[in-house]
Amino acid sequence: MTQHRLVTLRLPTDLIAKIEAAARLQEETPAELIRRSLSDALREAPSVVQKNEMAVITAAFDKAQGWLDLQAKLRKAGFVLRLEDERLGLHEWPSDRFVLWIEEIGHSLTDLMLQYRAPFPGALTRRAGLAPREVGVTGRGRHPGRAA
Repeated sequence: MTQHRLVTLRLPTDLIAKIEAAARLQEETPAELIRRSLSDALREAPSVVQKNEMAVITAAFDKAQGWLDLQAKLRKAGFVLRLEDERLGLHEWPSDRFVLWIEEIGHSLTDLMLQYRAPFPGALTRRAGLAPREVGVTGRGRHPGRAA
């Protein structure tokens, strides 16, 4: 459930009149128009990554030998990759706040899968709806109560 907070803004009267007119045209309340406009504007706003951080991120992608190496290098720099549907997003670590899509820095999930010769970790089990297989107490993949 989305939580709401009351926010007060001091706006020029001519802007308020424009908001009210636009809301009438859209058949919505001024508050709905403002919420939608802000959400749309913030969704389209480019992520800001500092120049030195971008250099570290680029170096991690260039030097990584595989998915785990890439994640380790990114995490050391304060970032982590997260799979969302069929796209990889770069997130801050440990806050997990979305930063940007990897396509914005010139990479794609498909290209990286070919480069590392493996799917993104967890992608296959997620796609198939499977949970990772548990290892039994013996450590040999046996499950309790099953014949050997």
